[in-house]
Amino acid sequence: MLLENFDASEGIITPWESDLEKAVPILPKTLIMPFDKDINWQITQDPRYQEIGVQHSIVQDAVIGSYECGMQKFTIAGADLGAPALIGRLEELMSGGIENVILFGTCGVLDKNIAAHQLIIPTSAIRDEGTSFHYVPASDEIQMNPNSVAKLIKILDELNVSYTTAKTWTTDAFFRETPEKAKERIAMGCSVVDMEASAVAAWAHYRHKNVYQFFYTADHLNIETGVWDRRSDERAQAPSVYDFFELALEIGIRLK
Repeated sequence: MLLENFDASEGIITPWESDLEKAVPILPKTLIMPFDKDINWQITQDPRYQEIGVQHSIVQDAVIGSYECGMQKFTIAGADLGAPALIGRLEELMSGGIENVILFGTCGVLDKNIAAHQLIIPTSAIRDEGTSFHYVPASDEIQMNPNSVAKLIKILDELNVSYTTAKTWTTDAFFRETPEKAKERIAMGCSVVDMEASAVAAWAHYRHKNVYQFFYTADHLNIETGVWDRRSDERAQAPSVYDFFELALEIGIRLK
């Protein structure tokens, strides 16, 4: 299979040739990257936020900002949905000096007992996407960096924040999450599903960057009935998702 043919050499086109490096040569080394558009909008309304650059794309340009918190500054950039788009974005941001990435957004649950907006730390991922195979050799599963996971857990414990750990099923094909596939992934130990985590773990390994990723749970894929439960009412009663940005800031402050 083509995806088993891993090549560790640098690509013909490199992130260091991007327009971002020319526009923003130095970025604050810790990137806070939310998926949620409402969180990203609220951040831009804060007086501590300042626009500092743009990532150009034939689809649409994406703003990069800095956020000042006490004596520290953080890079702020919204995450793109799906492994190829997100990793492309991270590659360019890396060329501007990013060393640490705090990445957070929703995931689906395969276990109905996991409540909405439960905080999840992914510790491993089933690689049901294509991007990761170009950053590390082929395998069914990839482990998140244990040092980064341990550091994130330590910080959350210090903050007295409730969380659980989980194996995630990372898939490119949102509309092909069939009941049979979901059953197979549950049998492999997955309790949540997302679209980027395995690729992010592979990118972090290849580029020697530190990623601190957490999910907050959203919809439920019911394998017994084959029904998609958006859990809209349950999610509406949960705390504001902006609280997760405040948590990301606290994590960033404590990174050493």
